Amino acid sequence: MNAFGSVRLSYQDETPADRGPRGELWARCSQSRTAAGKPTGKPQWRLVNAIRQRETMEQLRCQVGFCPAETDQGYIFLAGAAEDASHGAGEPVRTAQPPVCLTHLRPAIELCPHLRKGHVAFRARATSAWGVIGSRYRLTATGLEPLPAEDDDAPVAYGHPQLGWFLASQLVRELRDYEVVNLDDLVPTT
Repeated sequence: MNAFGSVRLSYQDETPADRGPRGELWARCSQSRTAAGKPTGKPQWRLVNAIRQRETMEQLRCQVGFCPAETDQGYIFLAGAAEDASHGAGEPVRTAQPPVCLTHLRPAIELCPHLRKGHVAFRARATSAWGVIGSRYRLTATGLEPLPAEDDDAPVAYGHPQLGWFLASQLVRELRDYEVVNLDDLVPTT
């Protein structure tokens, strides 16, 4: 139950770190870190670590090196080539892919099988947290029940009435004031 008396999904031993700033419950997972607190290891593209993804998106850090991702003209976000056709020109773009710094643009494409098949790069001057991707649950007479898995990829916006029954695994950002850019203009090939 939250501060307003509403029933919502929770951990029995929940801590403040389990919830995001808008009250969303986050999936728990382990993560190795250096003594300085930086995540270790290479990203595993098909096995998204909810903690690493959330931190890179909240802090706008590079998804490969966890270094600051800001450039002098905004943030670079990569998407698969098919995703470019899914939105109209000038419409906001929503993505669960963290930004990439200029140093790691080419390695990100080389490491990610999805991006090697084709990609588009967005340079965004304005971006904000929009919602989450994860698993939806409902309370039944016999306890908690997950909703069908085909709904798992659909992002849920912050403020959605069902957000309290959602276990978040990825943060979604909305890109505004962006342009599609050519990687060769950002990082010349060597």
